Amino acid sequence: MRVPGARDRLADGGVVRLETERGPYVARLAGGRPVVHGALCPHRGGPLEDAYLVEGMLICSWHRSTFRAADGRAVYGPACEDLAVAAARFDGDDLVVDLPGEPSGA
Repeated sequence: MRVPGARDRLADGGVVRLETERGPYVARLAGGRPVVHGALCPHRGGPLEDAYLVEGMLICSWHRSTFRAADGRAVYGPACEDLAVAAARFDGDDLVVDLPGEPSGA
């Protein structure tokens, strides 16, 4: 999946919601690198577009489930499942996302 012009939209803490065949995802920058993760918290479906990003951790604004931004691993809170993540990189100003189960370079 390619998202044209996403680099500028992600600057300064912006987020971009991605509607995919695998469900909604959110793109954001963490440590200057693009991170793409599921848009809903696996605990109770809280909107992770509103999650706090603190020192490489995503914190759900609803119940404070906490996930490592880099790999989606649940590290704290009521969430019992890890957060879905997808590999992402910039190609110029575009964001290229390799969703699980899709051929890479989509």
